[in-house]
Amino acid sequence: MKLSGVCILTNNAPRLAAFYTLVLQETPVTEGSHYGFAAAQLAVYDPGSVPVSPHKNMQLMYIVPDLTAEYERLLRVLPTLCVTSPPTHRPWGAFSCWFSDPDGNTISLIERKEEA
Repeated sequence: MKLSGVCILTNNAPRLAAFYTLVLQETPVTEGSHYGFAAAQLAVYDPGSVPVSPHKNMQLMYIVPDLTAEYERLLRVLPTLCVTSPPTHRPWGAFSCWFSDPDGNTISLIERKEEA
């Protein structure tokens, strides 16, 4: 796996995106409440009705070539894995799954096929 970037979960994505627009000097690509800063490998997202912990507001994201295979492997080796979202095609185009580590930090695996 390779680190893809960082996603900051927030209840006020427009405010946070405006802040990062100034800090990073980059205009995000906006799709609903999702703001992506490509050059900075950063995303800001308001998950809507999903509660955002004030102490755990970061999401680690990793690229995998085959999400389904990786998800099944994780379920085999970690039978008590706390899955918060199984592999799903997201509205912004990603095919990903989300799970928590033992401390409650969120990890996202995102499928990106390797180029031949």
